Amino acid sequence: MKVLYVAHGDYWGSTWPYAFIDHYIINSLKSMGHEVRPFNVFAQALTMADFYKRLAKEKNLSQNQLINILDDRACAGIPFEILDYQPDLLLHIVGRIPERVLKAIKKTKVKTAIWYLDDPQEIATTSKDGLLYDSVYTVEPNCVAAHKKAEFLPLGCFTPIFKPTQVEDKYKSDICFVGVPFPRRVEFFDGLADYLKDYNVKIIGGGPNVGSSDDPWLWKRKLKRLDVLDKFITDEIVFPEEAAKYYNGAKININIHRHPQDSRFSHGNPEKIMPAGVSGRTFAIAGCGGFQLIDNLRSNLGKQFDVGAEIVSFENIDDFKKKVKYYLEHEEERKKIAEAGQKRAYSEHTYEKRIGRILERIL
Repeated sequence: MKVLYVAHGDYWGSTWPYAFIDHYIINSLKSMGHEVRPFNVFAQALTMADFYKRLAKEKNLSQNQLINILDDRACAGIPFEILDYQPDLLLHIVGRIPERVLKAIKKTKVKTAIWYLDDPQEIATTSKDGLLYDSVYTVEPNCVAAHKKAEFLPLGCFTPIFKPTQVEDKYKSDICFVGVPFPRRVEFFDGLADYLKDYNVKIIGGGPNVGSSDDPWLWKRKLKRLDVLDKFITDEIVFPEEAAKYYNGAKININIHRHPQDSRFSHGNPEKIMPAGVSGRTFAIAGCGGFQLIDNLRSNLGKQFDVGAEIVSFENIDDFKKKVKYYLEHEEERKKIAEAGQKRAYSEHTYEKRIGRILERIL
């Protein structure tokens, strides 16, 4: 099958996780024997960004207006790429192709599929734009109904990176968390500071270019209990290959979801749909054979893993403390659960499995 993959890319330096997922999907398609031609939206936008930034300054355009113009110009060549490549499928994630371009794509008669990764935070937009695609997938099971014609498709494990491996001592820890400092996570670690002080802890993932220029998401700027937590923090975004080393090196990996109703994204979710789907981190840690303690905030967890046998959840800080103590003292049980989670991730939750679901409609 020939697939034109519209890569979201590292657009504006703020959407780095999607560039990684683009890579996972493109490489998984190739490993499955399909022919893939990427159309890199970011590369297109980069060639014209300086001109439109100057124009935005002259016309006093907002940041959103500037991004919308760049989206429109950067995606304008997609219909011509389709006519040249003659693919069987156009595949995209997130959803940044403007409506006028999607309508032009429809006239080419190529099959189109979109995999929305930001539901429910962007459901007000994605539920509308999804109507212009032939097939729609969402990582959020509670958004299927809002899309009207969508299927639930969670993220997965990219096995070439997320796999069991031996690591150097610098990656080893008792307790590890890799991720950006969303408010709920900051509150969690501040509340645990005194408990964590005697453990080997790693907190990794803030960065000066994540968030906004006037409010960068840096752990050392967000946490209050730096008197204890400062020594645990590495305020930098790590690439997946590096994250996998930390997952492998940790005795216990923490998996904390963002708050189900984040006020920063409330405009995109006016119906306040509560998320039930687990994060991509869930599958990545499992793929590494890492033991993880995951919050019980997402009800779909039990449909992805056998809770208690393949992954362990916690209810609150007190429950977390009890389980940390127990599983650090019971190494064999901890390893048995991690191995079972790894087997489940590789048997059911790989990107090849996810892409296979998408291609079923086309073949």
